[in-house]
Amino acid sequence: MRRISRGLLVALVVVGSLGCAGAALADGITNGGDDLRTGWYPNAQITPEVVKGGSFGQLWSANVTGQVYAQPLVATNPGGSPESVIVTTEEDNVYALNPNTGAQQWTDSLGTPWNPADIGCADIQPYRGSTSTPVIDPTTNTVYLTHKTYDGTGDAEWFMDALNISTGAEQPGFPRQLSGNADNFPSQAFDAQTEDQRPGLLLMNGVVYAAFGGNCDTAPWQGWIFGVSASSGQITARWSDNPSEDPADDGAGIWQSGVGLTSDGPNTLLFVTGNGGSPTVPASASSIPDSFGESVARLDVGTNGKLTPVDFFAPFDDTALDAWDADFGAGAVVGLPPAYFGTTATPDLGVVVGKEGYLYLLNLQNLGGFEQGPGGGDDVVQRLGPFGGVWGRAGVWPGDGGYIYVPTSTGESNGGLFDVYKYGVTGSGAASLSAAGSAADTFGWGSGSPVITSDGTASGSALVWMVWSANRTGSDAQLQAYSAVPVNGILQQVYDAAIGTSTNYSTPGVGNNGKLYVGTRDGKVLAFGSPVTEPVDGSSLTFPATPMGSTSSPQTLTLTANEPVQITGISSSSTQFTLGTPSTTLPAAVGTGGDISIPVSFSPSEIGPVGGDVTVTTDAGTVSIPLSGTGETTSPDLIGNQAGLSLGGTTVGDTLSGTVTFTNAGDAPLTIHGVTLPAAPFTAVGAPAVGDQIQPNQSVTVEVNFTPTAVGQFSDAVELDSDGGDVSIGVAGSASLPGVLQISSENNAFGDIAVGTTMTESFTLTNSGGSAVTVNKSKPPFGGEFTATSSLPEGTTVNPGQTLTETVQFTPTADGAATGVWQITGNDGSGLHQVEFTGTGVTPPVTPIATTTTATTGISATTPITVAQVVEKPRTPMISPSVLRTTTIASAYITYAALLKATSYFTLERAVGGRRNDGRCVGVTTRNERLASCVRWVIVAKFVHADTVGVNRLRLVKMVSRTRLRPGTYRLRSMLDDSEGAPSMFLTQLNIKRPA
Repeated sequence: MRRISRGLLVALVVVGSLGCAGAALADGITNGGDDLRTGWYPNAQITPEVVKGGSFGQLWSANVTGQVYAQPLVATNPGGSPESVIVTTEEDNVYALNPNTGAQQWTDSLGTPWNPADIGCADIQPYRGSTSTPVIDPTTNTVYLTHKTYDGTGDAEWFMDALNISTGAEQPGFPRQLSGNADNFPSQAFDAQTEDQRPGLLLMNGVVYAAFGGNCDTAPWQGWIFGVSASSGQITARWSDNPSEDPADDGAGIWQSGVGLTSDGPNTLLFVTGNGGSPTVPASASSIPDSFGESVARLDVGTNGKLTPVDFFAPFDDTALDAWDADFGAGAVVGLPPAYFGTTATPDLGVVVGKEGYLYLLNLQNLGGFEQGPGGGDDVVQRLGPFGGVWGRAGVWPGDGGYIYVPTSTGESNGGLFDVYKYGVTGSGAASLSAAGSAADTFGWGSGSPVITSDGTASGSALVWMVWSANRTGSDAQLQAYSAVPVNGILQQVYDAAIGTSTNYSTPGVGNNGKLYVGTRDGKVLAFGSPVTEPVDGSSLTFPATPMGSTSSPQTLTLTANEPVQITGISSSSTQFTLGTPSTTLPAAVGTGGDISIPVSFSPSEIGPVGGDVTVTTDAGTVSIPLSGTGETTSPDLIGNQAGLSLGGTTVGDTLSGTVTFTNAGDAPLTIHGVTLPAAPFTAVGAPAVGDQIQPNQSVTVEVNFTPTAVGQFSDAVELDSDGGDVSIGVAGSASLPGVLQISSENNAFGDIAVGTTMTESFTLTNSGGSAVTVNKSKPPFGGEFTATSSLPEGTTVNPGQTLTETVQFTPTADGAATGVWQITGNDGSGLHQVEFTGTGVTPPVTPIATTTTATTGISATTPITVAQVVEKPRTPMISPSVLRTTTIASAYITYAALLKATSYFTLERAVGGRRNDGRCVGVTTRNERLASCVRWVIVAKFVHADTVGVNRLRLVKMVSRTRLRPGTYRLRSMLDDSEGAPSMFLTQLNIKRPA
């Protein structure tokens, strides 16, 4: 593999493009490629063949003043003028660079950068200026960004800027100071001194949104979101996610390791928060809390521009995350493009993972609330892990069936892994992710979020790019590329290049011009692309774990000349990598295809991943070949491989199990001095005893069982004390009462129904318990006179408090009684539920009873009917029947006057039986009955009408199937709105004839 970079400026001619146009919705050129923050660039014009083939490398390096934490963005100026690479720095400088040469097109200084030493914060030093990734509006040729500076008295201020991309000129209405009190809590004021604007900006519907969190958790701090009109600069929204009268109630900062705010549709945005202000009472989307610590939250934008929370999800162990310093907010929500991911039940999916290392697959239409899952656990589509803590976001490749890429910073003895998950659908039709592999390298804390370049979704066209960092110093970082689909569980690395000193969580910028751009901590912007012809070629070297103070076995670096070249020097960037004597004395002339080899040894002076590079100086330029290794301590070193064990939710009396792992990452045996195990309802099995030893690079796995005897949230820890340090791994679990499946009616009677007509009845299933119930048997009636018209699939989960409505229709085909049964069983222990349905089919009369249209009240059907004549007892009615007119089937209708806006319930009944010419009854058994007794009324149809005040007119053929309105004698009954307690009302009797 080719592992080189070049310091020469190479000018190329490329076709102008819209730089970072994303795969999903986006109003602008933005962080992560699109507003879903997938990191996917489907039109990058970077092919695997070029990257693997030796013509891809560093094109140029440009100097800027200040550290570059923001992702570089690429834009095309209107009118066909050259593209620009927009770069912001921590010294409040903004640059527009030529994407082909790195030459400055313009630069602006926005003010004096803020000094974090003012509050004793050293996260980013010595200056905190413009940290978040800007957003570009290509329709107005404007880039929006934020910067922190001072006012005239030395107080900190935050501003939003809008700069013309062609000139750098500030646009009218800007810069806009970001200040004031929260719309949702007017007594809470924004404090610019202690707030930091880290997440990338979001442009949505003409408004730019910026999110804030704390600087080193220095009080006061909360999560804030500002909305600023892109056209006028006016502030449209100020929203705080942790409103409180108490100034000490800090928390719920929004920082997301620099990842931008997410949007999966118009007028809505999503984000993740950190520690403090976490929910403590079970809540769903219908009972959203006021504070959103350790949460994913969704805000909607109102017609007045203000922000309102409408949905959220918090892990059940959110307060334990606070205690473990396992912020959920180190990660960010990534939406999965619905065109490639999702099912009918969950068409909009997202993923998020934070410091604790659990990967959550979320239903973005119903995030899950707090303690809404089984046993008071999480109500999410899927949870996997823990795999290691994450600072950043996942990357998404929709091709080849769909893959998710997650870089972790912990979870291994000396760092993290670059994990990959395959998207799929389970046998029951649920969306799911499964582990598909990892990269071979160990990734240090500070490595960035992935970007994926491809030719649309064409198979084999995708590459996954990462900024690899050994640690948070960023020294000797690398740009790495991998094939998108793992082979035998391993992501195949195809390229890497030395980039100098990276910033924490750095993300490459991508243009639609075949190039990537990387900003660094040492004030450089590097461009990578093709074609590059390096004077010499070489492969990177990776060394095995080596104890500090010792030296690894040497590996040979072979340099091959691509052209006749004079090699004048070979040096190492780090004293931890030592070069031996070259095979040819330098300086040396090497012809095309000629080789020089040099031994390289690794002598680590620090623990964990270590980076470096070999710099080859030639008369045609310099080439850097990356090096990496892992340093081990010579002393025992006890580490925990996870921040915590989150066992989830279960019912009282049941058991959940999981494991925690401790590793001796040192090069000497480790002796256990003390063991502290969690108390009930937890038990631990397999823990070492005092005096036991753990050998170098060996691990001990402790099984933790959770068997609750009461309802509640529980947390504790497994702690080992040793001569290699003390480590505590938290454990958490949730318990609730069992689920209880209740059915509203297990005996449902339809009564007498005319043969050939259809009636529908419904029943409900409700989980009245505290845990989810799974329906493991559902056998509805089918194929006979009773047929289910709703679906209750086996495997359906009924969450606590959830109600499902099921319907069955009865269509008698002959006279006589009929029965049907719907068999239902849940895993709640309530046994088999036999939901029975009964009904009787009756045949309509052969001969109509009469030829007149006289109501049984003695009132003609053409005569207005007063309320007093039809109401069984005096009351103030909601409707007043007026007149019922009948001519033919097609024109039968009723009119009535409604005094109030309400709902009316109608029943249409047909007469069965009658009197023959000999005076006997038809369809009845007693000959001596009077005429009224000769008639039986059977229900033909029921319907509901939403009344309006005034005259209402109902055409029966619109409310009742034409095939069911056979000629005959009918009567109509009405029941007013149930809430009014109205009696049944007999309106009138009528004959319906066929059209003449």
